[in-house]
Amino acid sequence: MPRQRGLSLVEALIALVILAFGLMGVAAMQVKALQSASAGYTQSLANVAAVDAQERLWAALAAHQRCNSIPLATIESAWLSHWFTDPLAVLSHTQGQESRIDRQGCQFDVVVRLRTEPNEPHDSFNYVFQLPNQP
Repeated sequence: MPRQRGLSLVEALIALVILAFGLMGVAAMQVKALQSASAGYTQSLANVAAVDAQERLWAALAAHQRCNSIPLATIESAWLSHWFTDPLAVLSHTQGQESRIDRQGCQFDVVVRLRTEPNEPHDSFNYVFQLPNQP
């Protein structure tokens, strides 16, 4: 009986199956990396939105001189529209309409609630800061 040289068809198919599983693992890692990068980007935008709310309140304090006289409802409505509710808003895809700005005296709590998928839980970010109460 002569000796065989090279690979048999069965060996080649087994090698292809192993290679296919390896490539599926690499593809799964790539998808997870893209999801994580997207989540990080969205969280960074949430941080920028919270800082924007704080800056809006500082500007209102300069105009009204007392933190109790700041028209919070007006500022909150404009902020929500700019970041979440307007169709062209940067975070409109995150269903962040439940975000809000709360006030207790001169302490403000900016709550940014994000949800990218309807069946996922919210990611909630709280940013607390205090404005000076000028006499």
